[in-house]
Amino acid sequence: MAETTFPPQRRMAITAIRWRPYDFIWVAGSVLLLLGIWGIWQRVSAGLAPTNLSSYVPWGLWVGFYDYLVWLEVGSLMLFTALIYLVGNTQLARIKPIVLFTGLVVLLMALFIVFLDLGHPERFWHVFVYPDFTSMITWMVWLHSTYLVILGAEFLLTLWGGENSERWLRWLGLLSLPAGLALILVSGSIFGVVAARPLWNSSLLPLMFFISALATGAGVLLLLTVVFWPGKSSAEYRQVVRFMTQIAAWMLLAGVLAASMIAFTTLYQGSPARTDALLLILTGPYWWSFWILHILLGVLVPLFILFTMAHRPLWVGVAAALSIVTFVTVTLNIVIPVLVTPEIEGLATAFVHPKLTLDYVPNVMEWSVIAFVFGFGGLLYGLGLRWLPILPHSVEAHNE
Repeated sequence: MAETTFPPQRRMAITAIRWRPYDFIWVAGSVLLLLGIWGIWQRVSAGLAPTNLSSYVPWGLWVGFYDYLVWLEVGSLMLFTALIYLVGNTQLARIKPIVLFTGLVVLLMALFIVFLDLGHPERFWHVFVYPDFTSMITWMVWLHSTYLVILGAEFLLTLWGGENSERWLRWLGLLSLPAGLALILVSGSIFGVVAARPLWNSSLLPLMFFISALATGAGVLLLLTVVFWPGKSSAEYRQVVRFMTQIAAWMLLAGVLAASMIAFTTLYQGSPARTDALLLILTGPYWWSFWILHILLGVLVPLFILFTMAHRPLWVGVAAALSIVTFVTVTLNIVIPVLVTPEIEGLATAFVHPKLTLDYVPNVMEWSVIAFVFGFGGLLYGLGLRWLPILPHSVEAHNE
């Protein structure tokens, strides 16, 4: 009769690659990649023509998601670095590899999506060889590339640097703070310096970007703490979760207050050039994305949970996830409504052409590309959790 049992070596190999709880991330990423292949093919073969972008609305869904990803990456890493090296919270160092890896993956996703948004992405190297430092976009590219190098070096040293690398890690971490701050402020200034768009044209916008980045970053750190902290039955775990919950709650509240003050002063001035775009956000066709997705699900519900259930890690993790996911509506509402508001009365009807329209709504192709980018990030993140030494020891032991 044929042998039906595996040799001991083969059984060990099969056991070593068995399913782990975090494997669903790369599986979900693979599914999103498949869903996004069509959109990527359209982008590669036909450029930006298949999108609903126009001469009047040159930025849309992809730029909104780019800024959202920048907020996630820079906000979480700046806050984490400040807590460790400036505040001296050594407890959080236990999850440093997973925080750095999360930021690195999100950073690569952000660069990928802005690369796809370029009219001629094959010319991206021009900004390095022929830079124009009077352009905010030049500064953004240079700063984001510098931030990638700093973060990549910090991540590699954290994993494989050995015992003598702590001094270098401290210096890299401290260097990342001004680099991240500059990147966030420049990202906001790209909009803030556009004089033709009055709602953007404000010195307060870069500051709002910074506060919003810290709010989203605090949510990311809280979620990573809840999910990946080793020894979830320990008193230390609950102490760290309560600490991060307080930071996330107050940062989110600060973001809401900052945005409210900007909106109030804009409406109080009564300038049509400013109020039309703002009213489009508050009362336009997509009012629900602001009031329901962001305010209700992304602000009120998380704030209630964070301030009343800080002792319940599962619930504060849900609150952090809600806040993170719905915060993308903020960047989309910053980018799109301003561009679809005509600069000159009658502009929308002056000429008739598919690419001379202010009626921008992201189409299936644009969402397909977003699916591909998030699939790329999910696949990379999931495989990193499985194969790289980034999970705290007790978490890995629990998954064996």
